[in-house]
Amino acid sequence: MSFFDDLTQKAKAVATTAGEMAKDVADSAKISAAILAERREMDKNYRAIGQWFVCEHGDEVPDAVADLVSAVKASQEKIAQLQASREKAMEEEEAQEGTPCPVCGKISASKFCPHCGAPMGQ
Repeated sequence: MSFFDDLTQKAKAVATTAGEMAKDVADSAKISAAILAERREMDKNYRAIGQWFVCEHGDEVPDAVADLVSAVKASQEKIAQLQASREKAMEEEEAQEGTPCPVCGKISASKFCPHCGAPMGQ
């Protein structure tokens, strides 16, 4: 019987050790997640500061950040161009393919929407 008692004690010790290790790993993962969340919040705040700075100081920026500000402005202009081209492409697509469905918004040239079956209202 002492063999089984000894085996039971060893199994309990291993289980206890494994449980403690799992708890330590879980705690470490929680801490890592908290650190990551704080870094994201900090990055968001840095972006807000930068955005405020560019909006507030416009063309009167120090030489140290002038290149960065001009890169931001170039990106803003590029985004505006891309949005305009997207809107133009969508308008051309609508003109070629039909009208938007009043229910689901999908474009169709038929009497009934092929996506939801609603009448197109022509």
